[in-house]
Amino acid sequence: MDPAQLVARLDAEQVLRIERPELDALLDRAALLRHEDTRLAGDLRILDLDGTILLQEQTPRGELLLRRLASSAEAHALADDRLATYERMWDGCGCKVDYFG
Repeated sequence: MDPAQLVARLDAEQVLRIERPELDALLDRAALLRHEDTRLAGDLRILDLDGTILLQEQTPRGELLLRRLASSAEAHALADDRLATYERMWDGCGCKVDYFG
C-alpha cells in the first residue's frame, strides 16, 4: 500500500497499524519534522506527507502505528506528552500509554 493510500485509510481509522514496508515507503516520501528514540517504545516520528501531518509511533510490543493530526503544533504536543509519559515510566510511575485512544 502506498503512502497516499495509508493517509486515505486514516479517514476511517483514528489509529492505523502498519507494516515495516509501508513505513519504509512512507519515510521515503514524507518530510521528517521530528524524530525521537523513546528508549522504551521505539521511534516516534512526526512526518509531513504533502501537507498532511502524521505521527508514527511504536508500541512496546513492536506494533507500528500511524495517526493523522490537524497541525504540526498538535503533533509536537502529542509527541511531548508521549515523551513525558515515557520519562515517568522510567521513574516507575506505573503509567500506561493508550495508543488507540
